[in-house]
Amino acid sequence: MTRKNETLEDAGLLSADEELLERSPSQRDLLARVRRLGIEAIGPAAIRIDREARYPHEAIDALKAAGLPGLCVPIAEGGGGAGYRGDAELLPLVLMELASWCSSTSQVFALHNTGVQLVHAMGDAEQRRFFFAEALAGHLFASFGSEAGADRMALASVLTRAEGGYLLNGRKIFATGSPGAKWAFWRSVSAEAAGSQDDRYMMPVVGLSGPGVTVIDDWDGIGQRGTGSGKVEAADVFVPDAHVMGGPGAYSAHAAYFAVQFHINFAAQFVGMAAGALREALAYVRERARPWPGASSAAEDPYTLLRVGDMSTRIAGARELVLRAARLLGTHDGGPELRRGIRLAASQAKIAATDAALDVTGGVFQVMGARAATRECGIDRFYRNARTLTLHDPVDRQRETAGREELAAAARWTSR
Repeated sequence: MTRKNETLEDAGLLSADEELLERSPSQRDLLARVRRLGIEAIGPAAIRIDREARYPHEAIDALKAAGLPGLCVPIAEGGGGAGYRGDAELLPLVLMELASWCSSTSQVFALHNTGVQLVHAMGDAEQRRFFFAEALAGHLFASFGSEAGADRMALASVLTRAEGGYLLNGRKIFATGSPGAKWAFWRSVSAEAAGSQDDRYMMPVVGLSGPGVTVIDDWDGIGQRGTGSGKVEAADVFVPDAHVMGGPGAYSAHAAYFAVQFHINFAAQFVGMAAGALREALAYVRERARPWPGASSAAEDPYTLLRVGDMSTRIAGARELVLRAARLLGTHDGGPELRRGIRLAASQAKIAATDAALDVTGGVFQVMGARAATRECGIDRFYRNARTLTLHDPVDRQRETAGREELAAAARWTSR
């Protein structure tokens, strides 16, 4: 945090990106604090976390010390008021900033805040009181959906009724954040309920240190190497009634909202990855890169200038699409259906952010030169992280959604 009477400019927090000046005073203050954490704690640890493929303890500890696990707790409950029925832009803005320093940290933080918002949306008053207090105390959430069956959407984790609650049995893959989380939403189905998977869908909150839970930190990706996205197993894990959000089928009223937010939050991280790669590339060009013949310095090379201008424009455009989608999602009235325009905006944001992330994190090598490809430089982590995270729900699905929504809109116009 800046010292008393110290401006953001004096603290050096706006020198790299005057985009902060466009934010509200409360957003600007928080983003300045997050940027300070990036400069002092998160960024310096990022290369080691990537090389050692370990959970980002330093970064998460810094976020906890700053009180940021309560970001999506409502203001009335002592939190930051971001996300569900709050400041719709704030979480994507924070994720952009975090991802520019360490995208493993941003991914863990994104899923934690999904958990907090699920409590807000689905919990009763007592559940919200208890789990908001947990978030404010710095205890992290994870959110597990993926299972290893042939049908990626089929849930094999099962809740069976027991006295005072349920017994959970199941196995999840891609259990991001599990090594450092206290709680996890373990997406499951009821053994007793009838009907479709949606009718049987249940959202228990599971304590990951409890009896019967095994966390297997065996994630070995080429990128996002610090997310702890391995496996978790549950064998007759008791989940009390008080830790189950709603009954069978209750999630269907919120599924569309959280599906769209998933795309927005990931797109925000893609933008952050691109911004971080460009920031480090520009520092390298100014301080270390050798000029080609005809240029007085690498920073004055006309081809470098053209590429940098193109990359910065891609990032700026993607950033605005992400924030527009977040604002539109923030207008949602809480019903089970989302307006077509919200879905379209989220798809457009994810398409643009995916393209920007892959183009920029790959393109920076062209302006930095061959020495940037060394292990010592570490710039390759941005590309590997972007290539890995952008595979979460392939972007072609969003291109199809955007095309479908545009054609539907055209049909409505021509029918008038």
